[in-house]
Amino acid sequence: MGQLVQEIRIPQLWEKAPISVETTPLNISLSPPHRPYVPGQKVYPRSDPNPSTHTMGDSLPQYLKIKVHQSILEKAYDEIMVVSGYNRYEADSIAFDGEKRDKPFNWERPTARVVPGTNTLLVECFPGYDHIEHYAEIIAAYLRVLEGQGITNLTPSSRVSFIPASCSDTLRALVEKTNLADFPGEGIDTVILGLVWHLPNLTGEEEWKGTGPWQWILKTFDSGRRVAFLGFRPAFWGDISGEVVHYLAARFSVKEVIYLGKLGVLKAGVSPNNWLATGGRSLVSGRVVEWENVLTEAVASTPSAAGCVMAGDHVTLGSVLHETKNWHADLKEAVDFVDPEIGMMAQAAVRSGIRYGYLHMITDNLGQKYDEDLSNERTESVLVRRARLHQVVKDVMAVHLARPL
Repeated sequence: MGQLVQEIRIPQLWEKAPISVETTPLNISLSPPHRPYVPGQKVYPRSDPNPSTHTMGDSLPQYLKIKVHQSILEKAYDEIMVVSGYNRYEADSIAFDGEKRDKPFNWERPTARVVPGTNTLLVECFPGYDHIEHYAEIIAAYLRVLEGQGITNLTPSSRVSFIPASCSDTLRALVEKTNLADFPGEGIDTVILGLVWHLPNLTGEEEWKGTGPWQWILKTFDSGRRVAFLGFRPAFWGDISGEVVHYLAARFSVKEVIYLGKLGVLKAGVSPNNWLATGGRSLVSGRVVEWENVLTEAVASTPSAAGCVMAGDHVTLGSVLHETKNWHADLKEAVDFVDPEIGMMAQAAVRSGIRYGYLHMITDNLGQKYDEDLSNERTESVLVRRARLHQVVKDVMAVHLARPL
């Protein structure tokens, strides 16, 4: 078990409820963990979110709308299946029109293709159980929204299913379908994942290298620390992220992984896009994973971080669609933050014996409705506030990387 890091106490950081130690189940109701994996067996989405039951409320339909592949809205299919597949550059693969291609990484989204000779649409996700289930939930939920509006000329939501991916499927895709094995990671101390293109003060004038979905910049700092900024064009959603961390530790013997991203907060009174989150514990499938947060000292000694960084406990959840009001009510006193990756990465880091930390923007509040949420992330007011938070992240990372490992 990792050593529990003393919390950073700053104004407006809420008092925290006690939380169980590692491997001890919490006495609360949780969504069930992954169901048993049966190769090739179809599974149907398990949630039925709607504005009255989901924490997004009235923003839910818009969130779903901007995520659904255009092929799904063009005609009725006999069946829509969400499956493993990284085949976006094949001739019959249809890219998603809503991809945000104005950034170098985290923009490739699931593609679609029609099975030849059938009326079945496949939606192909980079292999990962959480990733595939999440997109199946999105598609089924949005088709139910349209059904409620009287639209009957599309695929019935009951005909949406998914084929789960195993951890072996994920690892095979990372090694065989991407250029991760080409990453020159030997001798690297720290790998930074996530919003790495927002760190120009650290990457400098270096060009991103790598031919494929992974690209990297390698730097040696005055501290002697050898650092890799590692970007990925798809989303390493949920359990995919854990496989990435495990691979980096096992294949290249990296000593530390830091993840920069965004997450939701469960506590009311925390406005989106004004705060950063960090911590050293995550609830994963009902049990706590605990680690020494490598960013604690850097956050505490960075002037710009004062008053805008919260330290708390985190819960790992595979899909935004599972963030229901009942789920929130069960957890809001015990944990503070939620996203699909932090706990998966932490679990892999702890098991691999390497250091780990995260510093995320709080972009959504599940405990109180604000105008800004996951349905309108590209508005000008959101971008302005996030630019300020990116600057704080840059400051913290500069302090951290200036220290010897």
